[in-house]
Amino acid sequence: MKALIYLHGFNSSPQSKKARQTCNYFETESSNFTVHVPALPFRPKDAIKVVDELIQSLGLTSIAGFIGSSLGGYYSLYFQRRYQLPAVLINPAVQPYTLLLDYLGENVNVYTDERYIVEMKHMDELRSLEVTSRASPENLLLLTQTGDEVLAYQDAVTRLHGAKMWVQSGGSHAFDGFRKVLPAINSFFQLSL
Repeated sequence: MKALIYLHGFNSSPQSKKARQTCNYFETESSNFTVHVPALPFRPKDAIKVVDELIQSLGLTSIAGFIGSSLGGYYSLYFQRRYQLPAVLINPAVQPYTLLLDYLGENVNVYTDERYIVEMKHMDELRSLEVTSRASPENLLLLTQTGDEVLAYQDAVTRLHGAKMWVQSGGSHAFDGFRKVLPAINSFFQLSL
């Protein structure tokens, strides 16, 4: 059985609705994959370290790919390029170092109540992770909704040219009806095995 690594977004956690729906779906509907959802620290450098440690503990050959939401989509794109593994990006932040400027200063994680301070050096860390070219865009699946109130979906469509895409009209940044696209995510990884 292969592992999928789900990377949650900024100010989120493994307890987010999409993370839980993903775990539940793969536990009950797919016998080929197990899902791992690490708790990502707010600092990008630390988040990358947590994922790297998970990859090392699982073993690279046992990993089928990455699923990332919002900032987790940005991280998933980085890991997809680094390890040449498939990735599904859900309403991904493709330039989080500009998006998160609005969050400079103190923040509170809505799931954990952790208080933390976002600084400019964190934007520099995010910029250092930017993927300027993709080794194999056919190993990417973009799931995005045009009604995303946080990100301009067109940025991801343009940035991920050549990737498989599912652009849905309406919706939101949370990706309305996410449970309905999980079979497509499963099929994408099945075909990548």
